[in-house]
Amino acid sequence: MKFHSRILFRGFSTSLQLTKHYKFPWSEMKPPGTISITVLGTGHNRGPKSLLLDTGMTRYLVNCGEGTQRILTEHRSKAARIQHAFFTQMSWDYVSGLLGVALTARTAGVKKLTVHGPPKVEELMQLTRHFADCETTDIVCSEILSKPFIDNAFRVRAFPVSLGTPSTTNILEPDYKRVKFDDDASKKEVTTYAYYFQTLQPRFKLDKAKCLALGIPRPVLESSAVLSILDGPGLTLENGIFIASDQVTSPAPFTPNFLILDCPSAEFIPLFAENQELLSAITEQPTEENLYSGLSLLIHLLPEGMFSSAEYQSFIDGFTKRVTDHSPLKKLPESQLPGPDVLTHSVHHLVVDGSGCIPPVRGIYSQSTILHHFFDARVYPLLHDVQSANRKKAITEAAQHRPSPFDSVVYAQPQMQYCLRPWTGFQTPEFESLDETHLLDEAFDPLYVTREEAETQFATMRSTLDEHLPSASGLSSSGPVSDRLHEQQGCTQTAFTQPYPELTFLGTASSSPSKYRNISCILIQLSPDDYLMLDCGEGSLNQLYALHGPTVAGDILRRLRLILVTHMHADHHGGIFSVALARARLLQLDNSGESPLLPILAPPAFARWMTSFCDLFSHGSIVSLFILPSVYISPCPTHLRPPICPLRLDSSYAMEWKSLLDRLQLEIHPIKVPHTGTSWAYMLRGPQYKLSSEEVEEKESQTCWSLVYSGDTPECDDLVEAGRHCDLLIHEATMSDEHKDLADRARHSTLGSAIRTGESMRASFTLLNHFSQRYGRLPMLDTFRPSVATAFDFMKIRFDDLRRLPYYVPYYKYAFGKHWDTQQAKAEAYSWRKYREQHQERPEMTVVSKSNAESKQSKTVCN
Repeated sequence: MKFHSRILFRGFSTSLQLTKHYKFPWSEMKPPGTISITVLGTGHNRGPKSLLLDTGMTRYLVNCGEGTQRILTEHRSKAARIQHAFFTQMSWDYVSGLLGVALTARTAGVKKLTVHGPPKVEELMQLTRHFADCETTDIVCSEILSKPFIDNAFRVRAFPVSLGTPSTTNILEPDYKRVKFDDDASKKEVTTYAYYFQTLQPRFKLDKAKCLALGIPRPVLESSAVLSILDGPGLTLENGIFIASDQVTSPAPFTPNFLILDCPSAEFIPLFAENQELLSAITEQPTEENLYSGLSLLIHLLPEGMFSSAEYQSFIDGFTKRVTDHSPLKKLPESQLPGPDVLTHSVHHLVVDGSGCIPPVRGIYSQSTILHHFFDARVYPLLHDVQSANRKKAITEAAQHRPSPFDSVVYAQPQMQYCLRPWTGFQTPEFESLDETHLLDEAFDPLYVTREEAETQFATMRSTLDEHLPSASGLSSSGPVSDRLHEQQGCTQTAFTQPYPELTFLGTASSSPSKYRNISCILIQLSPDDYLMLDCGEGSLNQLYALHGPTVAGDILRRLRLILVTHMHADHHGGIFSVALARARLLQLDNSGESPLLPILAPPAFARWMTSFCDLFSHGSIVSLFILPSVYISPCPTHLRPPICPLRLDSSYAMEWKSLLDRLQLEIHPIKVPHTGTSWAYMLRGPQYKLSSEEVEEKESQTCWSLVYSGDTPECDDLVEAGRHCDLLIHEATMSDEHKDLADRARHSTLGSAIRTGESMRASFTLLNHFSQRYGRLPMLDTFRPSVATAFDFMKIRFDDLRRLPYYVPYYKYAFGKHWDTQQAKAEAYSWRKYREQHQERPEMTVVSKSNAESKQSKTVCN
């Protein structure tokens, strides 16, 4: 009976899935009961400048900059209802997060995402299909430029405004004035799109008090029969009483219209002021009875400082006056308005200009503060917003400022809402403090591990560390390492006492970002003036700003010399153009004469992506690409051992690459790995950093450090041989050992296989990286191994820090007790489910074995 019930339930669930995305004709669907606008990102510190419209049934994105996917994930904004995306510019700053959102939407079951505005957005998404890690939702371009978009909530019209010789998008300034690049990008036409949303008004509102007074039973009110009152001739009750519509309804409250206006520079202001088509659309009375003219909310997407400028204020004053003259508010009865306050300002202004300093995500602050306080203050630094007193003060003051629902001008903060239906205006959520004490207190759940229990374990950890590594006392010391430890770990003295290289993990997750981990990116400082990156997933620039703040992050970007790309899955290169753009803008503002081109070493497919990027966007050339098979002999000759691809020396292109390596005093050796057809690992070698001129200058006599980065790969013999005796192996460990079948299917490594690779390689140290979203807080590893540790976002290490990391591994679970227990339970459930699938007998076999047992039992009794 239970088996049949389960089948029926599964069938019912399947039918629900089939109807989940069925689209009813708009004429049959009623206007939604709620409509709200949420600020996802304000554009602060190069974050996304994005909005989310929600009707309860459908969600609409307005712009989708890099990091939007992570914001949606952290705030549990369900991607299953995102079916439309409106873009105000064909700018990388506005569309760079679309691939990530499309992947999330596909996972949530959305089969089609309609994009509105720039026609090239659809072309952009078509280009990403050859490197997307999995299938994305289908991207369809609407016809909004030729006719209005209409659904059950809105009628939307788009108004393109073009400028032939703009000085837009190519800056990194707080001011709204623009600085041009000296290239063809400044001569390209830039188009911005304004969107006028007219809300479809419901005709009547059911008055439940009147219904109950007339004796309509509550079950009737909660059933579909109530529709015959609102839309039909009326309703006859069982007692014969006829209820007409006008007896139990009243006019529905008014829902305002709104306009989204993107003005990227002062040069666009007169174009908007003179746009008669836009003004006519707002002021003309529509012929449809469920639409009104005018608007009550104007959303400004601007550079910081523009809104308060005299030129823009003059435009807004004139625009608002013309709109106010045609406002329907004064003609409506008071019963349809939320209150007299709404008439104080006929138009409310929401300014999204990057000045909102409250961070759009919070999980990263909790994670880093816990690791900093309880484990290692040097390896796990505090993020800039927590460390800087000025930043904390600014964020606290911004959080305390709560606008009134119908204020005239409000500057956007993340997660701020404007509610249109019911019309309650601005709503500001409570922002939780970034105070260290608060972040630490909220980390512990008494149901799992109390703070007192955890601190007892951390005291044991410190005692163990002091006993085995006396120089590491205090958890933040980086003193000299004993010869005994070097001998035990097989490391050279040079490799473990130098200030460089210093590694910063900006992303340690696989596939897609989570609340606590971003996707792949490792920043390596080679010297005081040189940095490189190993992979650069979407959101890497946001991570850099979160860790260091704009000033230090800008200095790092100026000194970024190279990015190495392991393969063409989006989680390994999706953030490159954002980093390259930010770097190019900074160098242009510096006017230092340094080339804005950022060198990239990547597989051949990246060339097509780079060419398409330059064709689609008006940013000009920002990348200098080196293709792996063009600068290295690939495939590696079979007679070469170890199997590392040698440099080509047969072209000026290859010699340019060699010249770059010589300037960096770096050796880079690619190693083919079997994740995809064009996946690579990298081995890096560099000389001892000379602290003074008195040190040995001859390169041959210096001791080199070596680092191997696996990228994505299953166990690979060539990688083991090529990286033999390296100082540090950074190896992906996407899955736990319980999920080995999933790892094999995706050609990834498990924790166990990554550790085995390090042992076979005889690497001095193995650092595990690239964890599945199943292990958002921490991977399933709590066993001490003297040369193995796990990476976390914002971890900053030198080689002499590695010796301390293994002692922390058994104790991470006490800092994140709830997550550890949850992961353990899920892993056990998965293992048990696999066991049952592998050992479950067929029903007929069960019957046969049962009859055989009964036969044997009867024979035994007879004997």
